[in-house]
Amino acid sequence: MGGYRCYILDADDHIVQAHDIECESDEQAAVTAGGMLTQDPYYKAVEVWRTTRLVIKLDRSTGLRALSWEPAASLAR
Repeated sequence: MGGYRCYILDADDHIVQAHDIECESDEQAAVTAGGMLTQDPYYKAVEVWRTTRLVIKLDRSTGLRALSWEPAASLAR
């Protein structure tokens, strides 16, 4: 299990909430973060970070598609 931090962003990309989550993988963290965003209709996006690495940014305006995605496996090459 790894520690991730989710930042909930407003329409101006300002952080309005932060949540620490424990997940087995980047993919699981992305799914968990997407669930957080769908539960709260007032915020625009969520970023998931693992220490200093941005894992994913999901945006409501793109139908929760990833705006950026850096899975750990791609960094190991």
